[in-house]
Formats: sequence, structure tokens, C-alpha cells
Amino acid sequence: ATSGIGKAIAFGLACEGEYNLALCGRNEEKMKSIVEKLEYVVPADAGIFARTFDLTNEADSIQFVHEVVERFGTVDVLINNAGANTAKGKVEDIKTEDFEYMLKLNAVAPFVFMREVVPVLKAKKSGMVMNILSSSCLYASEMAGSYTASKSTLDAMAKVLRREMRPYNVKVCSVYPGGVDTPFRTNDRPDYLKPKTVAQAVINAIKLPDEAAIDEIVVRPFVETNFR
Repeated sequence: ATSGIGKAIAFGLACEGEYNLALCGRNEEKMKSIVEKLEYVVPADAGIFARTFDLTNEADSIQFVHEVVERFGTVDVLINNAGANTAKGKVEDIKTEDFEYMLKLNAVAPFVFMREVVPVLKAKKSGMVMNILSSSCLYASEMAGSYTASKSTLDAMAKVLRREMRPYNVKVCSVYPGGVDTPFRTNDRPDYLKPKTVAQAVINAIKLPDEAAIDEIVVRPFVETNFR
């Protein structure tokens, strides 16, 4: 939640005035700044719980979920947003260790969160798992083999989880943003989506009445013209 889409979602939910927020990220300084700003927005009867750690550390992720449940008593919505594209290049040039890291961050880490939160949602037969994926799951792009494969792995897992959770009235929503103008990119792209635009789509899906579920959301800037 310390930058980009995650940060926009956190502030968007805070402005709704009805959510407790459990936030995590890697950068302690950024998290401290965000929490201080959120405290001006979040109502007094709501709460903010924040921790900083590396999501590729499974033990820390599990501990975070346990602390959240202990603090707030339950979980209503899990938003898996963390991700990175640190291994750009042609498939023939990808190093095994770089690919393995991308899988660990973009697929294994969010899987751990889903595995730990799902029992809580099943027990109360309500709630949502929201995975922020990428349009790369839908449209192949050169130089993005590791990122595409790792996000697509999470996409496949989410589709299975969606079927498994239907009998328990638990929603599983996959969001496929196109290009977004965030620090995720090395160059500014003002013609791309704003983080708050993606955040609004996420919040709209969360607020949907219990009898309906949005399974998939594709939101893309007009400058992208590849269609399936």
C-alpha cells in the first residue's frame, strides 16, 4: 500500500468512511508517511493497522494475517496488489534466478495471503479476495516473459479459487489493469491510467451487493489498441 495502485486503494477506501484498513509494504518511511496522512481521513471509529516487511518472506506474511485477525476480529476483503517487473528481457535471456524471484513475488506471495485468509472468509460465508493482476495475462507482450508468466500463474490460481469459494458466498475478483502511470514504470506516462482510476474500479466491485459478484475487471487506457 505504499505507492501506486495500492496507495490509491487505501486512500479511496479511507474516504468511504466505513472500513478498517490493514496495510503492508516494504518501505517503512513511506508507510509511516501514508499512515500519518490516512489518520486525517479515516473516521475515529475505524482503525489503521500497518506493518512493513518483504512479502517474499512467508513467515512474515502469515504473521501479518494473524495480527490483522487479532486486531480487527476478522477479514472482509483481501486485496493482493504487490508486484513488480524486475526481469525484463527476451525469454532467451532470462536468468533462472530472476524468473524464480518474479514467481515468488507475483504468484507465491499472494497465494500465501489467499491461503491464510480464505478460512476466515469461509467460516462466515462472506467476503472477497481481490487480485490486482495485469492485462499482460490477456495480451502477450515482448520483453515481459517473466512478468507475464508470474502474473498468469496467479490468474490461474484465482480462477480455481473462484470455483472453490462459490458455495461459501465468497467472491474472487481478478483485476486486469492496462498501462498505469505509477512509479512501477521508469518513465512518466500521462496518457496511461491514473492509479485512482483503477482504485475506483476496485472499490466499486467491493461495494457491490452481496447477491452479485464481479469476477473480472479489465480497465485500460484508450492509447492501448490490442484487443482479444
